[in-house]
Amino acid sequence: MVTVSHLTKKLLQEKPFVHEALEKGLVNIGALAEFLKPDIEKDLGKVKTSAISMAIRRYVEGSAREMYHKVKLTRKTDLVVKSNLFEISLPKTRTVYRKLVQLYEIVDFSTGDTLNIIHGNYEILIISNERYLKRFLQALKGERVKRVGRNMASISIKIPTECIPVPGFYFAITKALTIENITIFDIVNTETEATLILKDKDISRAYDTLKREISVEYFRK
Repeated sequence: MVTVSHLTKKLLQEKPFVHEALEKGLVNIGALAEFLKPDIEKDLGKVKTSAISMAIRRYVEGSAREMYHKVKLTRKTDLVVKSNLFEISLPKTRTVYRKLVQLYEIVDFSTGDTLNIIHGNYEILIISNERYLKRFLQALKGERVKRVGRNMASISIKIPTECIPVPGFYFAITKALTIENITIFDIVNTETEATLILKDKDISRAYDTLKREISVEYFRK
């Protein structure tokens, strides 16, 4: 039989980001109950807010602490910073692909140069070192450049293998930087590496924030 307690537990387990605040006593239980109430009433009909509040308290006092682990991104995680970058954004066209090949001949990967080319559905984003900007624009001559972003930097995060399937991994990263009022312009990721593109002026603060703050809470399935 479906009960208020059952549905409350299910909804809370679907929202792992709530737990840190619940654990630290930062959440108004009554307000959280009001937030969950419409979803619970879809299955049970009219329900008292006080009953949901009681279910939340029982969940927190009972099994909540046993339901999740916390992964600290410290020793297993490298943070690599690169500054003096630029971004070029341009539409996809039939002619642009031949020109993109030329960009690989310009950069020198052996010295640690950066070249990221990200293909969206309609646009292409290019990220590379500031000293190559003029040569890149020359190689792309004839294409309609939508935006050139200068004074950019990147911070790359090595993702521990156990974090790859974890819900909330990117939420933890973006939340930490958002609280510090740091804008993320782009995220470039592979399976085990996430690279955030920021303004150069924010990179030092972003590095310190991620080293100090980042963690991921997740649930056993």
